[in-house]
Amino acid sequence: MPEMSRFEKRFVNRRGPRAYRRMLDRMQAAGQLPLTPSSEVLELGAGNGALSILIQERFHPARICVTDYDPEQVTLARQTAARHFGTLPPSMVIEQGDGGHLGYPDRAFDLVMAHHVLHHLGSVPEILRGLDEIGRVLRPGGRLLYVEMFHKRPIRERLAERGFTISFRERAWRIFNTADVVVAISPTGNASKT
Repeated sequence: MPEMSRFEKRFVNRRGPRAYRRMLDRMQAAGQLPLTPSSEVLELGAGNGALSILIQERFHPARICVTDYDPEQVTLARQTAARHFGTLPPSMVIEQGDGGHLGYPDRAFDLVMAHHVLHHLGSVPEILRGLDEIGRVLRPGGRLLYVEMFHKRPIRERLAERGFTISFRERAWRIFNTADVVVAISPTGNASKT
């Protein structure tokens, strides 16, 4: 997974809680985030951690793993969360992680979030392998919440191949392109095919 430039980091980290709050409000209004205090959540490419902080505040999940490939972003997310909460909540783990090679057991999470992250996994085949990893760590009936401007069709096609159901999709303008804002539900029968 390639590291982001200083410009990309600045762009990613400027996204504040207000934008995430609006997105979560729309998701909740549509019944797309059925999280409970026993839920386990994973965020890939968390940047400054603002989205995971809102998830922690709203839903108080049993565990929320906040990851980023870049060690500087991991440090920033830890600082942001500690500043926001006073100390890092015991249920919140912030660590370095590669979205293409997730170091978590199968069926570990109820929700995986990837906000403008999937294209950072690399080429389309690497993105598709990353989606397979996400499918592996999601519980049956778990949800993938992703926002993506690039490679939208191959992402949707791979999810369909793996038995995911798109339960929410909207378009949002980002710079010169539209981004897909999607919630996909993993298959409820057998675990996602790999």
